[in-house]
Amino acid sequence: MSVPVHVVILYTDAGGGHRASAFALKACLEASGRYRVTLLNPYQELIAHLDLFSRFGRLSGENIYNEIILREGRTGLGCWLFYAALRTNYLLCERPAIRLLARHFDAIRPDIALSVMPLANRVMLEALKRHRAGLESAQGAGVAPEAAVMITDWAELAPGVWFPNRGDYHAICGTADALRAARRLKRLNGRVHEMGGLLIRPEFTDPTLRHAPDLAGLDPARPIVTMLYGAQGSRRMVTLARAMADLPHEAQVVFLCGRNETLKAELAALRLPYPNLILGFTDRVADYLAASDLFIGKPGPGCTSEALALGLAPLLDRSLALPQEAAVLSHVRKTGLGRSFATVEEFRREFIAALAAPASDRAAPANTSPGDILAIIDRIAAGRRRIGGTAAGTA
Repeated sequence: MSVPVHVVILYTDAGGGHRASAFALKACLEASGRYRVTLLNPYQELIAHLDLFSRFGRLSGENIYNEIILREGRTGLGCWLFYAALRTNYLLCERPAIRLLARHFDAIRPDIALSVMPLANRVMLEALKRHRAGLESAQGAGVAPEAAVMITDWAELAPGVWFPNRGDYHAICGTADALRAARRLKRLNGRVHEMGGLLIRPEFTDPTLRHAPDLAGLDPARPIVTMLYGAQGSRRMVTLARAMADLPHEAQVVFLCGRNETLKAELAALRLPYPNLILGFTDRVADYLAASDLFIGKPGPGCTSEALALGLAPLLDRSLALPQEAAVLSHVRKTGLGRSFATVEEFRREFIAALAAPASDRAAPANTSPGDILAIIDRIAAGRRRIGGTAAGTA
């Protein structure tokens, strides 16, 4: 019996998208029986002491992103300033971070190290380079580990944010925008891999993996709207809930508040005139979206991809778009696959129009990412070389 290939997935809890991608990848790989997956958040498990935000302030970098940028909607200049400070943190602490991650790789011995987070990929690649050099200097039998970066954004915000300009890793892309960015790097020739859509969990593309959600109190004959503003939620949902209360409509609304218990309590206190469900964090988002007629939320690349995969035309909030989410809005606008709004008045118009619109004949292309990623990792695993220079295969 062959030994499973050990894949270490590096992710961050800054926002919910990177964690969701890591868990989606874990589910796809482990279901094959050919892979053993270790999830690693280096910010929390290895280099928390290198976080200059928590060293000189009250919150860590991840917490600032979640609690201030996302929950409070500081997506403009404040967000850009945070990104600049985060980049400075990486530059100042790069050398000790590489050293610590290399030691960790020595201990856990990955066959493939795969990042689903931006900015830190040079650190991962340099750490894996040190680990690989240690294996080769030991002159024992073994297989040299490979590295990969899977972009979870629709496009690279700036050169090098996701894809360092070097040739010692594989770039995995789920959109045409990301694919163009990776292919511009000549050093990656032959190491760029295309998926049919951003990676989403298998239950969004395979109906046999979904279950009927608990919609107690809702009428299946009336339209169902699901509103989701990421794993951290947003007070913007309260504003939109009130706006819908002022409109004549037959819709019923499922509010998915994520881990934001304060938001959940605020919504419950509104006494809304239309039927609704107010829920906290759930890992069954696919079930609720599949039972819905409309998705309302921020233009996150993950949740937008999930809605499109289920045939929904998303109604996206431009006012809370992060800089890296502009590409999502551009895609939805150009393809006509969804609608967007910024002001409350615009939301009222687009909400009524979306409910009245017939099912679109401009369906999004089928998302084939769960199967594609498995084939891509199979190829990367098969291309590993044994210490000494020959191909290793999948062992």
